[in-house]
Amino acid sequence: MAKNLSALMMLAAVLTVEIPSFVLGQIVIPGDCPKYPTQPSFNPAQFITTRWYEISRYPSTFEDDTRCSLIDIRPSKQGALKMSFKGISNIDNAVTIAAGNAYFDYGELSKFLVQMPIVSWNATVDIRFWIIATDYTNYALAWSCDPLCTGYRREQLWLLGKQKTLSDTVMNTVTSRFFTNGPFKAGNLVPVVQKDCPSIV
Repeated sequence: MAKNLSALMMLAAVLTVEIPSFVLGQIVIPGDCPKYPTQPSFNPAQFITTRWYEISRYPSTFEDDTRCSLIDIRPSKQGALKMSFKGISNIDNAVTIAAGNAYFDYGELSKFLVQMPIVSWNATVDIRFWIIATDYTNYALAWSCDPLCTGYRREQLWLLGKQKTLSDTVMNTVTSRFFTNGPFKAGNLVPVVQKDCPSIV
């Protein structure tokens, strides 16, 4: 008991002192990052051609208090991909945009590494964005995991759709495969409101 309490106190200290609130908005889990398989024979050209709407996600500080959230991935002139997380603030109804450059992580096409500038820190944070599964026309499941202090990790998960909603058939298939009988926790997901959304460029 004392050893577990000590570990929790150490984690709290790290989260409070060493790591800003960006991490506090994500799921913190004991253990190292799992080596989940990603989409086999991933075709990036099919994935990045149009925007993806967020159906649900794990809590995220840089998307906190937003609705109508979506992700745009576009080629850029610099040779990297430009990945933009966009949404509407629930506080003042302003458009929110968090944008960074995305690269293929270690040359694996289904694994993106997004370099996200955090203005308030005057720094850039690397975010892994792995495509766990997609059928390119209906849904995609993207996952991120990074180690924190010894024995803990932070996780992020996005359930995405080509449209603002998923059909019952697709939703049931995804839920059964990746949540009910899979590694992810449906209880951690936060539904994203996609109704009465203004146009977001």
